Amino acid sequence: MTTNELTTAIANTLTQHFPNIQIRPSTGNTSSTPDSQGITYRLLSTQLIRERSDRFVQSHAFEIRWLETDNIPATLPDELFEALETINVEGTPYRATELRWETENDTPRMLVYYTMRTTKVSESAATMQQLEQRPTTLKAANE
Repeated sequence: MTTNELTTAIANTLTQHFPNIQIRPSTGNTSSTPDSQGITYRLLSTQLIRERSDRFVQSHAFEIRWLETDNIPATLPDELFEALETINVEGTPYRATELRWETENDTPRMLVYYTMRTTKVSESAATMQQLEQRPTTLKAANE
């Protein structure tokens, strides 16, 4: 699964759970203007850590922001928790490892973390066909 696929799945999930609210990618500007409405999302970080030669732990952190600072629905945190706890990425469900609701500069936001283990499929090595054995004599035995 790619980071882009996960980001798209988050956008689709938010759109399904909040059909009457504008959902869009964040521009990085955290200050809201009086006409700002809706929900923005953005990838904060991604990390790939090798556990073994063929196994990795992949982590993604996303920020979801509610833009109307003076009109925050009381149920918004619970609705976001429910929407983002498990997302569907191309038919495979992924469960969030952490969901955190907080306020930064009077702007409410949710931080969502997804962590998954992945395995790199290696190409199969060519197997040995046939070993030819020939009788040999030791040099010391002949002397």
